[in-house]
Amino acid sequence: MKIGIDIDGVLTDIHGFHRRHAPEYFMRKYQRTTIDDSRFDVQEMFGCPPKEYRAYWKKHWARYVITEPARADAGKIVRQFLDEGHTVYIISKRAYAYQNGVKGRLMRAFVRNWLRRNGINYQEVIFCDHNAPESKRRVCLEKDIDVMIDDDPENIDVIAPVAKVIIYDTLYNRHCRGENIMRAFDWNAIYRLICNMETEDGYGFMYHLMF
Repeated sequence: MKIGIDIDGVLTDIHGFHRRHAPEYFMRKYQRTTIDDSRFDVQEMFGCPPKEYRAYWKKHWARYVITEPARADAGKIVRQFLDEGHTVYIISKRAYAYQNGVKGRLMRAFVRNWLRRNGINYQEVIFCDHNAPESKRRVCLEKDIDVMIDDDPENIDVIAPVAKVIIYDTLYNRHCRGENIMRAFDWNAIYRLICNMETEDGYGFMYHLMF
């Protein structure tokens, strides 16, 4: 089975990162009083203008891309996928990583180093255009992805018509439902869903015949 895995929000808890760091930045500095946890992006969570948003990331981006840990059991489960014969693609719309300039090369290096340090193994990592809603859909079609693990409602909506999607559950994607869409609350639940899909589609049977 070909498995696509998102980074921000799936391998990491980016919403939790914002929850830990953004209140101090926005609430104290700009007297914000509420947080909208049903929104995907920190700019929408706090209703801040673009200038404040850029200042927040300028202060915190290195902490996130370098030191933020992977979600519990993510590395272990991804290694199990590989050990069981699946093909794993890391498919990310991480900001700047798609670009050809210095920022792009630097972000791609940060991503690959973070994956290595957190024990996330893979066959290939693919960086999609952050500003193109259809970019992940195109990759899923090109790589013939069987199931994509994602959290972003925008990605889920465009991928579900062409591949199965496992949503990593968060408050901001609770409204996402439909055909080809499943939901998991942690990485062990993701593993169980993939195993069930194997049984239904015959992948598990073929794997045992081959190996």
